[in-house]
Amino acid sequence: MAVLTALGASLAVYLSGSASFVATDVIRAGDRITSASISTEAGEAPPSDTPLIGREVRRTVYAGQEVSMQNTQPARVIERNQVVTLKYIRGGLEITTSGRAMAEAAVNETVAVMNLQSRQMVHGIVQKDGWVLAQ
Repeated sequence: MAVLTALGASLAVYLSGSASFVATDVIRAGDRITSASISTEAGEAPPSDTPLIGREVRRTVYAGQEVSMQNTQPARVIERNQVVTLKYIRGGLEITTSGRAMAEAAVNETVAVMNLQSRQMVHGIVQKDGWVLAQ
């Protein structure tokens, strides 16, 4: 009965997303987390559906330190000053131009972009392919 209780408790911890993972080696700020870069506190490989995999660490995490959702962020698709494709789509009309990102951003985040032709600031949403949908 004690084994079932322990199993149920560990399953509840895993399902609640509060399972603890630690860095297996130094993960530098801005690096993406891979299944090889983290393990459970018991030293086991993380499950393939771990939400941490693919995220970036905010600051350097040393081997043995905890890696959590709080010290990571969604992976950045756009860097500051990067030239990006800027699209405005309305019905059947699609206008495409180039712009310079004013900040870094991840998918589905809003970013300010300077239109390189008109020098006007435009805000848009970053798409998964790295282009920005102007609003």
